[in-house]
Amino acid sequence: MRNLTPAALICVSVALLPSVTFGQSCNTADRSILLIMDASGSMNARLPNGETRIAVAQRAVKGVASFIPAEAQLSLRLYGSQSPREDKNCEDTNIAVPFAAASANGGPIEAAVDGATAQGYTPIAFSLGQAAGDFPADAKERTIVLVSDGKETCKGDPAVAAKALAGMGITVHTVGFIVDTAARMQLQAIARATGGSYFDAPVGPELPETLASALNACKQTVVVLPPKPKPGKLRTTSAIFSHKVINVETGKEVGTLDRVTAELELPAGIYEVEFGPASWKGIEVRPGETTTIEPGVLRVTPNASARVVDSETGVEFGRFDAVTPALTLMPGVYDLHFGKVEWRYVKVDGGATTTLRPARITLARDLEWEKARVVTQDGTVVARFDAVTHEAVLPPGDYIVEVDDNKVPFPAAEGDVLELKPQ
Repeated sequence: MRNLTPAALICVSVALLPSVTFGQSCNTADRSILLIMDASGSMNARLPNGETRIAVAQRAVKGVASFIPAEAQLSLRLYGSQSPREDKNCEDTNIAVPFAAASANGGPIEAAVDGATAQGYTPIAFSLGQAAGDFPADAKERTIVLVSDGKETCKGDPAVAAKALAGMGITVHTVGFIVDTAARMQLQAIARATGGSYFDAPVGPELPETLASALNACKQTVVVLPPKPKPGKLRTTSAIFSHKVINVETGKEVGTLDRVTAELELPAGIYEVEFGPASWKGIEVRPGETTTIEPGVLRVTPNASARVVDSETGVEFGRFDAVTPALTLMPGVYDLHFGKVEWRYVKVDGGATTTLRPARITLARDLEWEKARVVTQDGTVVARFDAVTHEAVLPPGDYIVEVDDNKVPFPAAEGDVLELKPQ
C-alpha cells in the first residue's frame, strides 16, 4: 500500500473511517481566513420581525475584524450578488475584498457586504473551487468560513469540492442561516470533509454571534485508522416518484428510490438524488450507518390554482389545482404564483407539512352585479368574477374588490375571508 500524505488522510477519513483528534489550532495570528458570504436571491426573504436576511448578514459583519487577531489575514468572497436570477449565472462569485490584515480589512468588508445586492443563484461548489486560489502563497493556516441560507443550486457537488480543499490543507467551517434540513445536511458534509465544524443560526437574529463562533472555531487534525470496508445505507421516508441516485465522484447512477425501494445499500461516499427538476446534493453515506433524506409536504387549503417554483431559480416543482391540494417537495424555499400575484419565500422542511391558508373573496349568489374584479393597489387585475366564478383565492396582500361602482379595500392576511352580500 502506498503512503498517504497527511492532507490525503484528512480527505479520506470523513467518507470512510473512524478518526482520532489530536492537537487543535484556534484563533492565532498565523491564520488566513476567507469569509464566503451568501448574497443569493433567497437572502431577500424576511424574518418574522420584518428584517431581510441580507440585512441581518450586513449587521453580522459589523466589527467582524475584531473577532480575530489584528495581524491575521482576512478576505471576503460573495456569491449571487452580480447577476439577477434570470441570468441563471452559476459562476456568480467574486473576491470582493482581497486578503490583508484584519485590522485593515474590517471596514472594506463591511462596505462590500452593505453594497451587495442579493439576487442570483447559489453556486457553492464553484465558489469553493475558486476560493482555493484566493489565499496568499505564503499563507500558513488557511481557513474558510462559509455562510449560506440555502443549498447548492448549480452543477457540482459542494461536499466533493470540500474534499478537494481538504487535500490542500484548507479547513471549512460552515454556518447555516435559517436553513432547511437538506441545506443543513449539505453544509455539515462540507465541514466534516475538511475537519471543520458546522454552526446553526436557525432563527436569524443570532447570526452575528454564530458567525463570531465560526471565526473562532478550531481546526481538527484527523488521523485515519486502518480501513474496514463496509457499506452504508441511503433511505427516504417518502418516495412517491422515482428518484435516481448518483455517485457524485464517479458520475454513475447506482440505483433508484421509489415506492418499492425506499432504501439502498451503497459504498460509503457522496451522492445526489434527483428530485423533480433539481437534485438533492451533498448526501454523505458513511460506513455502517443509515443516511435518511426526508422530503417535506406543502399543502394549500382551501384548494387553489397556483404554480410552485424555487424562490431562487424560478424552476417549477409542481402545481396546485382543484384535485391537487398537496405536493411532496425537496426541502427548500418556494414561491407560489397565483396568476399575477405571488406568495414568496415559503419554507418547506424535511419530514414536516407546511400548510398555507390563502385569503378568499366570495360574491354571494344572490348579489346582483355587472362587472366584478380584484385589483392590487397599483391597479393590476388579479382575479375576475363571471357567471360561473364567484370566488377568488389569493395570497395575503393589499387588494381592492371592485363590484360595479363600489370599491371595497381588502388588506388580506393569511386565512382571511371577505364575502360581499346584498343589503
